[in-house]
Amino acid sequence: MEETKTIHELEQELAQAKKQVSGLELQLEETIIQLEEARDTIHAIHSGEVDALVIRSEGNTQLYTLKGSDETYRIIIEQMTEGAMTLDREGLVVYSNSRCATMISTSIERVTGQLFRSFVTPTDKALFDRLFAEAWETPVKAEVNVFDAAGKTIPVLLSLNTLILDDGTYLSVIMTDLTLQKETQQLLQEKNIQLEEAQEVARGLNQNLEKTVLDRTRELEISVLQKTLAEKELRSSREQLARILETMIEGVQIVTPDGRLNYANPMAQKLMGITATEGQEYLDPGYPKFKMDGDPLTREEDPVHRVMATGKPVFDFEIGVQPPGKDKFYLSVSAAPLMDENAQVIGSVATFMDVTNRRKVIQQKDEFISVASHELKTPVTSLKASLQLMNEVKDKGNPELVSKLITQANKSLTRLSVLIEDLLNVSKIRGGQLMLNKRAVSIYELVTACCEDLHQEKRFNIRVSGPQKLHVDADPDKLEQVLVNFLNNAMKYAADSKDIEIRITQPDDHVKVSVIDQGMGIAPDKVPHLFDRYFRVDNSGTQYSGLGLGLYISAEIIRKHGGQIGVESTPGAGSTFWFTLPLRH
Repeated sequence: MEETKTIHELEQELAQAKKQVSGLELQLEETIIQLEEARDTIHAIHSGEVDALVIRSEGNTQLYTLKGSDETYRIIIEQMTEGAMTLDREGLVVYSNSRCATMISTSIERVTGQLFRSFVTPTDKALFDRLFAEAWETPVKAEVNVFDAAGKTIPVLLSLNTLILDDGTYLSVIMTDLTLQKETQQLLQEKNIQLEEAQEVARGLNQNLEKTVLDRTRELEISVLQKTLAEKELRSSREQLARILETMIEGVQIVTPDGRLNYANPMAQKLMGITATEGQEYLDPGYPKFKMDGDPLTREEDPVHRVMATGKPVFDFEIGVQPPGKDKFYLSVSAAPLMDENAQVIGSVATFMDVTNRRKVIQQKDEFISVASHELKTPVTSLKASLQLMNEVKDKGNPELVSKLITQANKSLTRLSVLIEDLLNVSKIRGGQLMLNKRAVSIYELVTACCEDLHQEKRFNIRVSGPQKLHVDADPDKLEQVLVNFLNNAMKYAADSKDIEIRITQPDDHVKVSVIDQGMGIAPDKVPHLFDRYFRVDNSGTQYSGLGLGLYISAEIIRKHGGQIGVESTPGAGSTFWFTLPLRH
């Protein structure tokens, strides 16, 4: 039976093999050092950098002086451990030392006069040809395989350099036998294989232990990784939450049970007039707060403290806030309790949303409903009175009075129709159902036609100026509605002025229609809101009839046409309402 070696024996053999390899590597390093020294020596000889050489051998030291004769060089070269040759331009060996002949197991006579290429193996001939060609330009070096006399392949390192002699230029070739180096490498590979086999046996013996260690390591790695990921995710969540809180358009506050501010984001600080200093009283300092009826908001009524007192959330609780020297604004407050693991209230979190615009819209709607009720009631009452009076006089033979009552009833119906039409137009605009029937329209003709319809108001002088051949693609009925609204406003708010001008101009590729009156003008703070829905101008306490929808509808009609609308007004100097439309091309 074949003896089975233990791992210990294999390791001892491997250690001994490593020592042998180390010894061979040291010998190889010494050989390489000797080669480098020999190359340096030859280079110094070629370049004339030395005048003499000291050759040491076992128990003997000889001194050679250089006097220009080839004999001295040959003695030195003959004693080299590397092969040395000289090649001519054809690649013929014109000189070879004995070491070179020994390497390829032949005599110097069989080497000299031969093409060195003939000693190169077929697989490396192309490589040698390239080296031979390049060496005439620059020194080259490479590993090449050559044959010996018995046909054995010998790995050698060739170093080629030009050599200038009296009779011409040659190639100096230094050939270093790499057989020992290659054998050392082979031995090292074999020892590595043995080492790998031994390691494989060890791995087999320790497989269970390694698997256990690996499993435990993986569990630990997974645990550490999970912890790291959790911490990273937590940091990311905190950073994301902080960014969200810092950029929210709603205010966010956290208050402790004793009423102190623990956190306030920038919007909360702005809305409530406080700073983010921890420990500050929630209700003091800050802007005064009021209930919707105008009474001050007490601590007990405040949603934040109410939540902590009851433990129940509060939603959409509206309060008023009065900053010093500024307009009052309104906030919607929602608050919820913060609980610990024992369901005990440890504070409250509240959000604040500015609902001032919402309050204004609600107020405008309330005012509009009141105005609309009044405006609709007036023509209905007038119509009812006319019909009742006609019913009383219909049999009394008074046709003039009946005719007058019918005319008055028709005016009331017309007024009622206009109000209803405005309401319907607003509904269409909000529903996106305002339709346009566009066609080519002459602006001048449209303006003059509107003026003719209004000439019944004899006390106004309406003058039209501007080019007469400007056309637009538009709905003529809708544009007439805008013009009539502008003119009616001029007559209503400039009743003391007799002159109204309609001016047509052409800025760039648009047409501009301006209605100019000489009335009392409009206050600057009212101008930005003229085209808002439900807005009604109240100058000097004077109330005018209307729903406050005419300019809003006009603005939507012009925007639907792709134009712009605006107003310019100076108090006491009149107003100019205008709109622009793209010209028809």
